[in-house]
Amino acid sequence: MSVPPLPGDRFNEPDPDDADTGPLPTPPLSAHERWHSGPGRWADKFDEPLIVNPRPVRHHERKPIVFLGAVSLLLIVVVGGLIFWLVRPSSNTGAGTDSAPQSAPSTTPNPDADRLLRLVPAGYPTDSCKAVAVGTNALAQVSCDKNSDAGGPLSATYTLVKDKATLDAAFNRIVQASRMVNCPGNIQSPGPWRRNATPEKTSGILYCGTQDGRPLVAWTDDARLTVNAVQSGPQGPTFDELYAWWSSHS
Repeated sequence: MSVPPLPGDRFNEPDPDDADTGPLPTPPLSAHERWHSGPGRWADKFDEPLIVNPRPVRHHERKPIVFLGAVSLLLIVVVGGLIFWLVRPSSNTGAGTDSAPQSAPSTTPNPDADRLLRLVPAGYPTDSCKAVAVGTNALAQVSCDKNSDAGGPLSATYTLVKDKATLDAAFNRIVQASRMVNCPGNIQSPGPWRRNATPEKTSGILYCGTQDGRPLVAWTDDARLTVNAVQSGPQGPTFDELYAWWSSHS
């Protein structure tokens, strides 16, 4: 039994003249689907291992650090040397030497020294006797080198004082600084001495002794207010020669 077609069925039947269009076209894939699709797609681009070329790390240069260190060391050495130079002790100060600056010899004329130079015995070459500094109790002092007369001393000191008390004190210091002996001819020492021209009058006190083993003759002159000391040396003159020189020059 055939069922007559419904009026709308005709529109559901293909037209005999229409060509077969084949399967419906596949809609385009989304970006997410294309990323995860199989071979031949974007995934193929990551089949090979990922190669990373690391950027080389540049180490800081050490030369500036070494240079700065050398400069700092040089500055330390220079500053240390400067400090040492500023605080170091003076190089001209030696053991037993007074570090205070020495005053220059006075150029002021000294009439007492001039008078004393005229009183020294004969036999001294020119410029062999020179004035030296003295204390407050002495007016002037002269130091002399070797006397050229026979039996003359190798060294001598002549001192001018202001009064008899100072004269006696200076003479006593010479006696205390030496070893006392009798003068040649067994003359008492210390003892008074007289000039031949005035035998009744005492001219001063005479003393004979040794100092460091060297003959020493010292005497005072009361009229001139001088105290005098002359010395010999290891090579002479002998005690007798030195005493004979004093006898002819006092």
